[in-house]
Amino acid sequence: DTAEVSRRVPVLLAAALEQGNLFAAMDLRTRLNLIWLAADDPNGARAAVIEALKAWPHEGFHLQHYTSMLALAQIELYTGDVEVAWKHIQGQWKALEQSMLLRIQVLRIEAMHLQARAALATAASGNDNKRRLRVADNMAQRIAREKIAWALPFASLVRAGIAHQEGESSKAVNLLSEAVENFERADIDLYAAATRRRLGEILGSERGRQLIAEADSWMRKQEIKNPAAMTGMLAPGFD
Repeated sequence: DTAEVSRRVPVLLAAALEQGNLFAAMDLRTRLNLIWLAADDPNGARAAVIEALKAWPHEGFHLQHYTSMLALAQIELYTGDVEVAWKHIQGQWKALEQSMLLRIQVLRIEAMHLQARAALATAASGNDNKRRLRVADNMAQRIAREKIAWALPFASLVRAGIAHQEGESSKAVNLLSEAVENFERADIDLYAAATRRRLGEILGSERGRQLIAEADSWMRKQEIKNPAAMTGMLAPGFD
């Protein structure tokens, strides 16, 4: 529940700072950084990450460095600074691999999908299109090989973005429909809404407009102020 998290994080963060709990403050500012984007406040989101990093050791590559990378890349995707997001991820990827954090399946899938999102976003903007789409496809294949039900719609969403950029609209529609169904089955509601919105944009018919309205309505109930920008961050590559 994005709305509930958005209400609770400021209270928890204030308490963590008062208690001098750097671990909790770091986690709230980075892992839950999405709440600032839900409020359509990317500048506040970035400031929260920078403030968290000031108090964290620079040596090594810890979980907190990963969540900071994730947060900053998502902020850049949200604001449309997609090449910055791509370069940020590439600059951190080797350290992430060497950290052994990718042995954790949840983080591995999340990180691969983040890289795929940046690849799709930059490919759509015309930067090294073919190579970036190959990166996105490679990430989608690796996600699908995880053979865990909740990961499959992330692979489908990436493949839909690739199909759309390659002019295969029918394939993109089928993949998006499949992703919506599987996100809903896995109770990944935010991604289900963003994917439904992308499906509506591609369909462009009365049904498409209805899907966009449904997605926007759900997001606004979750106190997400800019559904279009949130969708652009979660499901890039369709513009």
